[in-house]
Amino acid sequence: MKYKRIICFTFILMLTVFLLTSCTQETEKPGTEEPQEQEEKNDIGAYYPLAVGNQWEYEGIGNEYALYTQKVVYSKDNKYQVMINNGGTITANIYVLSDDSLVRTYTEAEVYDEKNVLDEKENIEDIIIKGPIEVGTKWESQGNQHEITDVDATVTVPAGTFENCIVIKETYKESGAFSNYYYCKGVGLVKSEYIDDDFEVLSLLKSYSLSNK
Repeated sequence: MKYKRIICFTFILMLTVFLLTSCTQETEKPGTEEPQEQEEKNDIGAYYPLAVGNQWEYEGIGNEYALYTQKVVYSKDNKYQVMINNGGTITANIYVLSDDSLVRTYTEAEVYDEKNVLDEKENIEDIIIKGPIEVGTKWESQGNQHEITDVDATVTVPAGTFENCIVIKETYKESGAFSNYYYCKGVGLVKSEYIDDDFEVLSLLKSYSLSNK
C-alpha cells in the first residue's frame, strides 16, 4: 500500500509539472518579435545608407532616363546631399533622416559641379520611407499614396540577389499608374518599377559601393 502511495504521489507530481510547463508555453506568443529585433527592422537609415562616398549605379529598361547613378557627396547632422545623374541632367538632392522617416527636402537640377547645397532652403517635402517598417504602413506624399506592401521580398538584379527587401508602392493620383520601390537593408534601393497598363519602366541596381564611415 505504501509503495502504491509513492507511485501515485510521483505520478501526481509529474502531472503537475507537465501542466505547469504546458501553461507556461501557451502563454508565450510564437512569432512575437523581441524589442531589439523590432528596433533593427525599423532602422530606416539602414534601408538607404547615406554615408558620404556611397554610390549606386542602375541600368534602365523601357526609358532612356531609367539608367542613372546616385552618389552621396556631403552630410551635416541628419542631412545628406545626394547627386543623381540620369544622363540628361544632374540633380542635387537633400535627404533628412529621422527616427521615423526619410524625407527629400530639396532638389535642384542642372548642378554639374557638386556644389554643397545643404544650407539651401527647403523647396519640397517628399517622404521616401516612413515607419514603422511593416506591411500596411501608409502615407501621402506629393499628392500620391504610398504603402509598404512587403517586408520579405527577394529581388534579383544585375548586382545580385537580395533578400528581406521592403517594397513601397506609390500610386499616382492623376493617372492611377503606380511604382514599386524595393529597398534592401544595408544596401539601399535595388529596384524600381513604373507600371501603367502595358507600359513598364525598370531601374535595376547594376553595381554599388558603400563607405565604412
